[in-house]
Amino acid sequence: MDISKRVNPYVRILGFNEKGKYILSQITKKNPNLKVVTSVKKFIDENNNKNLQMMIEKDILATNIYTLGYGKDSWGNLDFTKKLVVK
Repeated sequence: MDISKRVNPYVRILGFNEKGKYILSQITKKNPNLKVVTSVKKFIDENNNKNLQMMIEKDILATNIYTLGYGKDSWGNLDFTKKLVVK
């Protein structure tokens, strides 16, 4: 929590539909400094802010812990293998 108070946060997009696409475009127009993450790998590669790196690492860890509950179909690092859902 302390780290998130020191940086402009990012928005992590997992998926959207046409209405969501419109809403997202409106949000980014009104706040051009908002970081929108659609690819975790790209965000990690292009971001050099240590605080944001630590935050995205927590996101990845949370996904990995969540997927442990999948049982036999549990996969790690889904943040790097699952595509953005567009409907």
